[in-house]
Amino acid sequence: MAAIRVNNAVKRFGNVMALQHVTLEVDSGQTVAILGPNGAGKTTLIDMLVGLSRLTSGNIEVLGHVMPKESRRVRERIGLCLQSTAFFPRLTVRETLSLYQHFFTRRRSVDELLDWVQLTEKASEPVSKLSGGQQQRVALAAALVNDPEVLFLDEPTTGLDPQARRDIWDLVEMSRQHGRTVILTTHYMEEARHLADRVIILDRGRVVADGAPNALIRQYAPNRVVRVSGDHLESLEKLGWNPVAGASGHEWQRPLEDHDQSLESLLAAARQSGAHVQRVSIQESSLEDVFLHLTGRSLSA
Repeated sequence: MAAIRVNNAVKRFGNVMALQHVTLEVDSGQTVAILGPNGAGKTTLIDMLVGLSRLTSGNIEVLGHVMPKESRRVRERIGLCLQSTAFFPRLTVRETLSLYQHFFTRRRSVDELLDWVQLTEKASEPVSKLSGGQQQRVALAAALVNDPEVLFLDEPTTGLDPQARRDIWDLVEMSRQHGRTVILTTHYMEEARHLADRVIILDRGRVVADGAPNALIRQYAPNRVVRVSGDHLESLEKLGWNPVAGASGHEWQRPLEDHDQSLESLLAAARQSGAHVQRVSIQESSLEDVFLHLTGRSLSA
């Protein structure tokens, strides 16, 4: 059964089309990562799904309810964790979760939530005294206080250190194992590939790709990539090489095609063109390569 149905969704802000005729379905129990650069429409789509904003045209159903008309009924059954959440700084972690409990008729116990997000020992601490990663765990616990059927996570690990990010990943994975539908927006390709059954790539308000991570790589970036660093690499352009985004001209790359004779012959041709190659690496294609292929931009653009 579909947990989410979006049909021809359009959202305008003045003359700006934030969403352009988006159509998609998400099955119950799926974990879906929505990728895209800033301004692609990720947060706008989440706002539509949870009833925080109205569509300009089109239709959205969440758990069988029409949004935003039936958003009150939907909010009882969903959880939402944002990139940052404003808590009352003097309330303890326990008091904060107890407050959130009163917003819902269906509730998980505070002790269970504290145990789940590994904050039992911090239950009596004011939220303001917690680290950024611990505060994000409180936000995730608050999103789960009503035992939601669908969990929306809007860039939940942005700004966190690697260990805190991994902690959030573990909690998302646990939620997934409980059978929840999880909708995740993120700027991190590794995060999407690690957590998601399915990836949707948005660019300028449109869906440009939709599928399992490995399937998208096979479809849009099936080749390995040869990457070189050094000096005077601009001469490689005529040989089919491209500069690596964000590398200030010191790294160039090209696919290693099946019909290429050998890596040695590629490098020999590169040197003959005048490039001073200092280091060579071969990389398997990734979701980042898929995104570059489809949009011509890096994810952080």
